[in-house]
Amino acid sequence: MDRPTALIRRLLIVEALKDSMSHELAQVREQMRIEGLKIIDRQDNEHDIWVQYIHGNQHDEAIFMKKMLDAESRNRAKRTGMISP
Repeated sequence: MDRPTALIRRLLIVEALKDSMSHELAQVREQMRIEGLKIIDRQDNEHDIWVQYIHGNQHDEAIFMKKMLDAESRNRAKRTGMISP
């Protein structure tokens, strides 16, 4: 069983991470707007995410593997100290 102060500390850390991620999300969306990049369709399935988008006047699509996205996000979180190794 965790100490009460340890649980409170975890809560405060997660809240700070949530605030940081909300700020980062807003920055990414603003950068997409500035660059004329808009997602027009997205389909998630068990193994990947398919995205159809417009960049300027061009329509295109991309597929992102969920395992790779998960690994990259965990790696970034560890490097920045967001989660413990």
